[in-house]
Amino acid sequence: MDVKIHSKMIRVKEYLEFEITEEEINDLIESLEWEDVIELFEEKDMVLDEAISTTERLKRGNRIRSRKTMIATAKHVKLSRAANLEVLRKRAKIAARKILMKKFLKGRTKHQLSSSERNFLEARISAALAAMKNYPERLLPKIRAIEHKRLSKK
Repeated sequence: MDVKIHSKMIRVKEYLEFEITEEEINDLIESLEWEDVIELFEEKDMVLDEAISTTERLKRGNRIRSRKTMIATAKHVKLSRAANLEVLRKRAKIAARKILMKKFLKGRTKHQLSSSERNFLEARISAALAAMKNYPERLLPKIRAIEHKRLSKK
């Protein structure tokens, strides 16, 4: 089975292939800090697996902007409490996506990509996470440690 990507035919196997060694995964997990995962708290309005159009993204941005004080207050209350396992798993999944994105972007930023390249990147990340189902679970101890460290500072 072939897939046509950017007017070049490649095999599906090549499309799904990515080189991430165990050592790289462990280094990436160890390099996670609180600053890397702080924005993981406000993901309830964004659905990760759903592709949204540009106009829908703008509408959601305006909706969030109009409710920013209410969201900031709720975030402050949430940050003062420990997260449950479901929230930690969600953060681990998002952190895994961010780590893979950082790996696939190779030093560039997501904003430098065109919309078609961004869609291609999202598809590649989804395929990679599907192939490595246990990757977010492997991040869970590090996410828990970050959470514990954050709460112990108070």
